[in-house]
Amino acid sequence: MRQKFFLFIVFALFASCSSDSGEESSSTKVNPPTGKADSFAATRQFEVILTNPHCDECTSEDKNHLLERSQIIARVVELIESAKTSIDVAQFTFSRREIEAALLAAHERGVKVRIAMDFKQSEQSDNVSNRLKDAGLAVRFIKGKANSSFNGLQHAKFMMVDGDILLTGSNNWSSTGTSINNENTIILRSDAQDPMVGAFQCYFDAMFDSIFQESAECSSDEVKFTPGTRAFGMMKEDLRAANRSVDVLMHHLVFDDAVKLLAQTAERGVRVRVLVNAADREEIKGSRWDRFFAAGGEVRFKKTNADAFQIMHHKLAVVDDKILINGSGNWSGSAFFNNYEFYVRYTQPEVVSPFVSAFDRLWAWSFDAESLDSGITAAEQDAAQRQHYFGNLHAHFDLKDGEKFMDDGVLEREVDGEAVDVSAEANGDPILHALEYARDRGGLDFIALTPHVQDDNPADSNNIANMNAAAYGQMLSTINSINESSAGEFVALEGMEWSTNSTGNHLNIFGATELAKVERGDFETLYEGYLVAQSETGARPFIMFNHPRTFRNHDLLLGQWDQIFGVNLLDIENNSDRNKKFNDFGLDDYEPLRSVRDSWIAGEAMPDEAVVQETMQTIVRVTEPYARLMEVTVARGSELASETPVNPSMTEDPETGAIGRFAKVHTDYDYYLRSGFKIAPVANHDNHRANWGTGHTTRTVAVAETLSRDAILEAIDQRAIYASEDENTAVWFYADDRVRQGSEMVTISDRVNIRFRVVDPDVAGDFLVNVYVGTVGGDEVTIQQSFDVEAGAWTEQLIALPGEGDHFIYLELHERSQDRMTWSAPIFVEAQ
Repeated sequence: MRQKFFLFIVFALFASCSSDSGEESSSTKVNPPTGKADSFAATRQFEVILTNPHCDECTSEDKNHLLERSQIIARVVELIESAKTSIDVAQFTFSRREIEAALLAAHERGVKVRIAMDFKQSEQSDNVSNRLKDAGLAVRFIKGKANSSFNGLQHAKFMMVDGDILLTGSNNWSSTGTSINNENTIILRSDAQDPMVGAFQCYFDAMFDSIFQESAECSSDEVKFTPGTRAFGMMKEDLRAANRSVDVLMHHLVFDDAVKLLAQTAERGVRVRVLVNAADREEIKGSRWDRFFAAGGEVRFKKTNADAFQIMHHKLAVVDDKILINGSGNWSGSAFFNNYEFYVRYTQPEVVSPFVSAFDRLWAWSFDAESLDSGITAAEQDAAQRQHYFGNLHAHFDLKDGEKFMDDGVLEREVDGEAVDVSAEANGDPILHALEYARDRGGLDFIALTPHVQDDNPADSNNIANMNAAAYGQMLSTINSINESSAGEFVALEGMEWSTNSTGNHLNIFGATELAKVERGDFETLYEGYLVAQSETGARPFIMFNHPRTFRNHDLLLGQWDQIFGVNLLDIENNSDRNKKFNDFGLDDYEPLRSVRDSWIAGEAMPDEAVVQETMQTIVRVTEPYARLMEVTVARGSELASETPVNPSMTEDPETGAIGRFAKVHTDYDYYLRSGFKIAPVANHDNHRANWGTGHTTRTVAVAETLSRDAILEAIDQRAIYASEDENTAVWFYADDRVRQGSEMVTISDRVNIRFRVVDPDVAGDFLVNVYVGTVGGDEVTIQQSFDVEAGAWTEQLIALPGEGDHFIYLELHERSQDRMTWSAPIFVEAQ
């Protein structure tokens, strides 16, 4: 009896349905795609469009503003207007008249247009679907599975243009879907033979002919269609393989097996975060959710304006920051078994990375249950849940492979003005010694070991430090060991310092899995070769611009600074200095400067600021996925060799003997911010002596939820990092009650409300705070407000913006009693 009942259920589950369009259902079977995606990897071109509304609980004014600037409307219209032969559209709901007009015009110029809408759209007399059908376009109203009391939906949202352009995602073409909702569209330009394109063509044809049950056979390795278990099976495979994190954005998450899967993933020690709409809070209840929370799973709720029909409408999961599962379907039984839906698996970094950022942004703006109930702001929640960790992201150590230097630190320390060999302390393990010293004597929360690395040149002498794979493996092993033994108390990070001062300066690289054996000075290959290849392996590499030296700090034409204008370079008498001009961080590797630099060096033409800025814009673009940090203090890492902490910024003027502050904030750093780089400031240690943490008062500060390797790397990624001349100055800095320092925001106002707090356990007095504001493409960064604040107190100020455009705001805090400065990460503001 139980077997018969089971067979009945299976039969009922997979019963097919008919169209409600009045068309006869075709007996044609589906035509699944063939071929492998790998064959098209090199030619595929992806574009990601995220609505990312600037507002949290959006108003009608916000909606109108966003509709006027809607990127998705503009892009869809542009692609429709480019169509030559065919357009296939699948939509659940559709109301934007701009897109309607474009489809009608395409039909009138002879393009074959087919539209598959959900059957409920036929019930409205005057809507886009019916108007287009009345105008002669091939519009069909489609039902999903026919159940006894309801019909499944045509809930897929995609468009195909000329058989080789594919748009997929969560986006309905409604007024809210193209403005105040959180939505996504992924555009693929490829070939009709591409199996992803072929899969969607197969699915559309099946949908248009109302072949429901067999339509799922259109699935490929990357794309899973409903009905059936294929889609959830793909999710299970990826979530069960997750090592570090699973982040879910979901309109509705009501499929019990999915909640169970998330709980099981959390039970393996993977961090699992789920974000849903606050209006759907009641869905996050029951025994499976109890199990999820017991395993350490986290849920936050996104506030929206229900009166404006605003929702967070994504249906996606990001696994280990390197796999994206995205589609039209919620995680529900109806989506998997009753509706037309799709779920696509992406591993391309250019696709996944924007969704990692989108999740981080929405997570920061949203609330856990306790915060939601208490009514606090997102900034207050963030401040309560994050800690400040003080460390060093630039450290060297003494290591050799035979006679060959792997790094160029020296196991000596200054005692009573004399250099003392401390090799005995290392006990034959200089890597472990450096880490234990930083932890136990330096008092650092974290340190990054950054040995020198570059191409292997046989002409190099043994004392030119260049890490090899075997020694790097030894370093990684030691780092992993100390992280395990010091969990929650200290973090060691692996990094590397690439290139040389003479060939364009150094970069630190974090988060990579292989040494950057790239020819020194070849920044183009590093940016567009090595870093891209690392990303494609699933790594998340980030770069830090080390000890910038953009402009001279004296009147003489001497030294290794990089840029000068209004001077013929032949006036620089030192040939070596002159030949190194205009090459920092790859300036000489990109056009248009690459073609004219030799004429500048030869004195045949004067350096041109416009040429430099045009070249800088290219570097901004190619480094945007990776560039996060810039050193803004000086290091004196070989000079400061004792265990007596010194503020390296306070230096002696060689001519007058006076002590003054020398830092790179208002020269190099401001220049790079004005050029469009989104980077946070860090303190430069560049230790070359055995005094990690004891020789400098300066610290790089990470604002993170926990003290772990992943959390510090996440802080780097989010630019939740700042520089201080003090060992323990903690700064909280937010805009509009939700945007943390280092983050980006959009505003339609001419002002930004900032809120900040500074705490130093060694200081009871006031701090002088300068609020700096600058504009990308502007001429200067200026102090807009300056005032004293009480340590420990929250301060709120309204900051005027210079106008429309891209701006940045950061704090400079002066601790007068010890004469130490701290510089926050900027908040990057696009004013519209």
